[in-house]
Amino acid sequence: MDLFAVVRIISLVMKVSNTINQKSSINHLETLKLLENIKEVEEVGYTVIPPEKVASEEQRKNILNTILKIAEKKTGNVLDLSENTNSGKYKAIPQTESQFVLYSLLFEDPIFEKWLMNEVIISLSSYFLNNQAQLSSMSSFIKWKGKNYKTAMGLHADTQPSPNNKLPTQWVDACNSVYCLTDYTKKDGALAVVPRSHKFARPPSSANDFDSNNVIPIEAPAGSLIFWHGNLWHGAYPKLTDGLRVNLTTFMTHRRIKTQESIKHQVTQDMLKRNPSKEFARMVGLNDSNGFNEDGPDMNGILKYGTEDQMKRFTFNVKDL
Repeated sequence: MDLFAVVRIISLVMKVSNTINQKSSINHLETLKLLENIKEVEEVGYTVIPPEKVASEEQRKNILNTILKIAEKKTGNVLDLSENTNSGKYKAIPQTESQFVLYSLLFEDPIFEKWLMNEVIISLSSYFLNNQAQLSSMSSFIKWKGKNYKTAMGLHADTQPSPNNKLPTQWVDACNSVYCLTDYTKKDGALAVVPRSHKFARPPSSANDFDSNNVIPIEAPAGSLIFWHGNLWHGAYPKLTDGLRVNLTTFMTHRRIKTQESIKHQVTQDMLKRNPSKEFARMVGLNDSNGFNEDGPDMNGILKYGTEDQMKRFTFNVKDL
């Protein structure tokens, strides 16, 4: 058998395998009743999943209370959902006069490890990122009454542009989600989006891009999950009411993209014991051999947690190493 025949056979096997995986993924999404949400993201760039599909009310309250405790420790303030606050002694950036961000929440409490494995987030992220999703950052934006983003509303796209300032249209590099721990309304500082802007293939830049007539609020009750395409132009409205707007943001990228937070080197054995699945290990980047030193790449993570797709990309058998 000649080389070209071998290549054709390998290519056919990969296509069949990808088709099987895609069908399995679609069947799972259908079981979770998320196919309409997938269509919404593809068509308008975002979707809202109602609380009853996302998590229990008890879990929402536990996550909210945990975030408030972390914020109190970092700021030195006592927080009350009905009252405005400030950043206190907390100096992480970026901050505004009416908002601060808590970072690296995955390592703050095991409750966030459980959240990372939320079936809705995993399923949607895996679909859009071709089963190669990994956590890029997990954070919380805590906002109170003020003018934080002003007229531009902080519009941006989460996907990193190419050197010529273009965003991919034939594949997806990133997707993001907000778990609404409090109600999201326009006056309470809701997410602001430009529908269908994920198809523009570029981030916002010109003055016309920031025309408020093109922007709409995404309003949702506490417990909802707002999920969007990484190319979508989005920002937030200023909070016009007293009290706190609190969320949990889970930003996912394709495995080949550098993560925002340093994650895989902070993962402990205790975390892996609590979360023994390969899926968790992949989500925290343990199947990524990059970032090596003079000893070269450590392939153990790929051997333990690598996907079939990863194995097929090697020109050698990693199991022979």
